[in-house]
Amino acid sequence: MGSDSRYEAYEVDLWERLAALLPSIEDADSFRDCRESGHQEAGLWMLVQRLLEHQVPVSDRTRAEMEVLAEHWGERLARHDEILSSVRDSADANSIRLLPDDRSTPVDPAQVGITGSALTGLLVVPWIECLRCGRVLARVHAQEPWGDLRYLAAHYVVWHHTASDDEHQIFDEPDLHSAFELLLACR
Repeated sequence: MGSDSRYEAYEVDLWERLAALLPSIEDADSFRDCRESGHQEAGLWMLVQRLLEHQVPVSDRTRAEMEVLAEHWGERLARHDEILSSVRDSADANSIRLLPDDRSTPVDPAQVGITGSALTGLLVVPWIECLRCGRVLARVHAQEPWGDLRYLAAHYVVWHHTASDDEHQIFDEPDLHSAFELLLACR
């Protein structure tokens, strides 16, 4: 099974799991309809609004999956604060989590022990971490002349922030799901 078909199967499953969180059958059906009609952005907006309105508990892993899904559909900036504001599931095992904003500041790759010419001139933004194995998934962005990060990530990188070596793997922008899979691989 190719990478695209693996991602498609994962996304279908994820949308079903997210639909199950919604407080009503009508909401879940509307959410599914958004995906089926190609309105994923509207579906993501509706999802986070309903989760917040109804104070639905969401696990840290599901928050991370929602954020990756939003990144995939170009909605991460619009949905980030809402996803972070969702009620945390107190029964969560807390193995995968979004890094708090104060730990997600852009840094030079060398500052986090990542070397290599592929990231020269780019900034690494730590994003999601696995608390079991110490891996971190980061977005890698170019910086605009006025100082802001470019809207879309140029790459994604996964590395062990607790390891002393510089072992890391760089993924091109279309390979976000492969990077997320690697982060989850320690389970």
